[in-house]
Amino acid sequence: MAGKARVHELAKELGVESKTVLAKLKEMGEFVKSASSTVEAPVARRLRSAFVQSAGSAAPAAPPAAAPAPAPTPTPSPAPGAPRVSAKPMPPRRPGAPTPGPKPKGPVPGPPQSATPVAKPASAHDIEVAAAEARAAALKAEQEAAVKAAQAARQQQRETTRREPPAEGGPRPGPRPGPGTVPPRPGTPAAGRPGAPTPGPGARTGARPPARGAGNNPFGISGGQQQRPPAAGGGGPRPSPAGMPPRPSPASMPPRPSPASMPSQRPGRPGGPGAGRPGGGAGRPGGGGGGFRGGPGGGGGGGGYRGGPGGGGGGGGYRGGPGGGGGGGFRPGAPAGGAGRPGGGGRGRGGGAAGAFGRPGGKPTRGRKSKKQRRQEFDNLSAPTMSSGAPRGQGQVVRLSRGASLSDFADKINANPGSLVQEMFNLGEMVTATQSCSDDTLLLLGEHLGFNVQIVSPEDEDRELLAQFNIDLDAEVAEDRLVSRPPVVTVMGHVDHGKTKLLDAIRKANVVAGEAGGITQHIGAYQVHVPHEGEDRAITFIDTPGHEAFTAMRARGAQVTDIVILVVAADDGVMPQTIEALNHAKAADVPIVVAVNKIDKPEANPDKVRQQLTEYGLVAEEYGGDTMFVNVAAKPGIGIEDLLEAVLLTADASLELTAPVDGPAQGVAIEAHLDKGRGAVATVLVQKGTLRAGDSIVAGGAHGRVRAMLDENGNQVAEAGPSRPVMVLGLTAVPGAGDTFLAAEDDRTVRQIAEQRQARRRAAAFANSRGRATLETLMEQLKEGEKTSLNLVLKGDVSGSVEALEDALFNLDIPEEVQLRIIHRGVGAITESDVMLASASTEAVTIIGFNVRASNKVREIADREGVEIRYYTVIYQAIEEIDAALKGLLKPEYEEVELGTAEIRDVFRSSKIGNIAGCIVRSGLIRRNAKARLLRDGAVVADNLTINSLKRFKDDATEVREGFECGLTLGGFNNIQVGDIIETFEMREKPRA
Repeated sequence: MAGKARVHELAKELGVESKTVLAKLKEMGEFVKSASSTVEAPVARRLRSAFVQSAGSAAPAAPPAAAPAPAPTPTPSPAPGAPRVSAKPMPPRRPGAPTPGPKPKGPVPGPPQSATPVAKPASAHDIEVAAAEARAAALKAEQEAAVKAAQAARQQQRETTRREPPAEGGPRPGPRPGPGTVPPRPGTPAAGRPGAPTPGPGARTGARPPARGAGNNPFGISGGQQQRPPAAGGGGPRPSPAGMPPRPSPASMPPRPSPASMPSQRPGRPGGPGAGRPGGGAGRPGGGGGGFRGGPGGGGGGGGYRGGPGGGGGGGGYRGGPGGGGGGGFRPGAPAGGAGRPGGGGRGRGGGAAGAFGRPGGKPTRGRKSKKQRRQEFDNLSAPTMSSGAPRGQGQVVRLSRGASLSDFADKINANPGSLVQEMFNLGEMVTATQSCSDDTLLLLGEHLGFNVQIVSPEDEDRELLAQFNIDLDAEVAEDRLVSRPPVVTVMGHVDHGKTKLLDAIRKANVVAGEAGGITQHIGAYQVHVPHEGEDRAITFIDTPGHEAFTAMRARGAQVTDIVILVVAADDGVMPQTIEALNHAKAADVPIVVAVNKIDKPEANPDKVRQQLTEYGLVAEEYGGDTMFVNVAAKPGIGIEDLLEAVLLTADASLELTAPVDGPAQGVAIEAHLDKGRGAVATVLVQKGTLRAGDSIVAGGAHGRVRAMLDENGNQVAEAGPSRPVMVLGLTAVPGAGDTFLAAEDDRTVRQIAEQRQARRRAAAFANSRGRATLETLMEQLKEGEKTSLNLVLKGDVSGSVEALEDALFNLDIPEEVQLRIIHRGVGAITESDVMLASASTEAVTIIGFNVRASNKVREIADREGVEIRYYTVIYQAIEEIDAALKGLLKPEYEEVELGTAEIRDVFRSSKIGNIAGCIVRSGLIRRNAKARLLRDGAVVADNLTINSLKRFKDDATEVREGFECGLTLGGFNNIQVGDIIETFEMREKPRA
């Protein structure tokens, strides 16, 4: 091996693993780092000798070799046609124990040899046979280590034969041939006299040692490759006559496998036929390889045409069997081919060298699948499905509240919340177990699992909540506990039709003067006493706003009322809010009394009002209907007594107004506001029971103990019975307008009810604001992010006004380019927290104060933070200004306005600035830096041009008017001709409607 050998190369050469070589080197005292490290030549020789000695000491003492026979003398071949005597075929060998080759025949007498007798060197065949027998014995003794030992011994013997003398105890080869007896070179005739006897036609045992100096000659007949060393094993079959392929012998056939030596019932794979080495001409191909477990190799190929050496024998078996013998020469004097290598046969079933040291071994596999097959298998794969373990329903009804979570759903169906989370994940929704879900999400999950999910309405939800505390608002009351109560009358109608003035006339007060803008912006509740048929009858009046922004207030008033007074101005007739109030009254199924107001005006026409209301189902009694119409005039006080009498008659005839007096109080909060000195103040209307000072009440999400109760005049009252409106002080928060209130036994109960109501409202609001996260909603959110938004914080004096303002703003006709966002709303004065909330927003936020103001400290903070605060006292002023602000946020729209036209009369060429157009202005004016387009024969040749320079004679001009001549350039555009028309225009912002 040229140069320094590496450890893995030595391991491959010796037939062992690299780690064995590393261990051996460590025993020898040589430090080698890894398998890729180099080893010095003396160390490599010592390593080879050590492995050879270990292999020789492991093998038993071989029998002494036979005496070397004299070299055969070639003799003339027999005459043509004479039959050749063929040798007997060799008996089959037992697996695992190769049989030695036939003994060499005695010397054949012949002519005297040369003067200096030379002893034939000892054949290496015996050495190889002994090693093979030793390996077979070791294999039989230790079957587990047989494969490694056989491979190591095979490689060691090959190296021994090639470079080192045989191990001790084995036969030593004879002396090397002298110079005078050098064997003939391959391809040359052998030295001998004619007539000398020839050996038998069978192949001689052993092999002739290679000639000296026959190295790697690229121009030699061996193809530049040195002959392989002879292998152990018997000689191959005799060459057949006429150079035909050799007759197969039993030794070349695969041996019969024995059950003890086979790991499975699978037969061994015979080695492929090995190519024989070329002789003088083309050598006959060699015999087949050895069998699966140690069978001998096939016979060698025939010799060359003119005495060339025969082909080498076939490789040995899978586990160290001897190779086949070499073939004999075709012509006289041709030396026999070398014996086959031990165990050098075809690759066995498995166990070859792995990695970089050889072809990967292991069980043979089929070829790689084609790309089409792999794609087909991939397409046939189905998506993996994960079973969540959630129960499946059979259409059972599951009632869930608004904003319920998956944990709530799991409790209803006795499931694990994690399984429902996985089901939502399979449906493409990312929802946690405690997150509030929208109604659509709950319905989707219920349909997927086979349940009929029903979302509980807020009323049923509140009823179920109160049932947990043994409170039933709809419980029947015994008749002996019922007493008569005053009627609750709601005054409704169009704005400025005189509703509040009519109440002032009834109460003999002046409420209109106290209202901003002369319109009612709150719900006012009053109780008046009227003498009727000798009795003092009480009537509770509720004044609702008539402005279109107070739809919710009118609807709320109709829900708590017994009778509706519909006020219609005799001079205006039926108006839009009149029809709306009429519909609210019909929806509440309450009787209606029509008050035709302002009959004292000259243009009043009460009959027209009666005819118009007939179209909406209100037929006057004088027309044959059942609706009472009363003509009144609020300012002079005409018809007030008739109106009150009509109300009481309607209450007595159509209604049975009774309610229990004893028991906990129940009712509705009509209005609420935050007072600076008194805190949260709620105007409540008692419907059942009696409310007393000191009672624990809950109204919506607010609770507390009643500290004081005030009537409409500001006087404190000790208790309030059914149909009595009072102002309650002592609540922890401002309740919403329209929230029901009730009194409980202790503070703990009302606190728990209020907290659960607040939690449910937050969950419902969060679920509605979030919605389902789908791709469509995501794209909509991205589009909204590109819009310009107006962010507002609404603060008002009462909750009804804030609600009305918010509804009115959302009902504005807002273009798609902008959006309105109300980030916070509340009742009470503008506080520091409102300003900090506005300043923390990434976008500009405006605070709207409706009938409330900010303190000096808050105003200073707002100025420092750059937060704008606007104050309003009339609702329609706030709506108009916010509408204008939204339109101001829109991107301006531009329209094209023509300035003038000019005709080109001449074209002047200039090397510096290009073509100059000499023009005359035909209409309008031509202005410098204005946009222009070029027309030729009525067609646009170029558009979006700019007039860069404009001159009148030699003087620069800003503009040139109609009838004057000028010269101009079009910014580098030179394709102008005489007769072209230059049209100038500008883009002006278009005012929005």
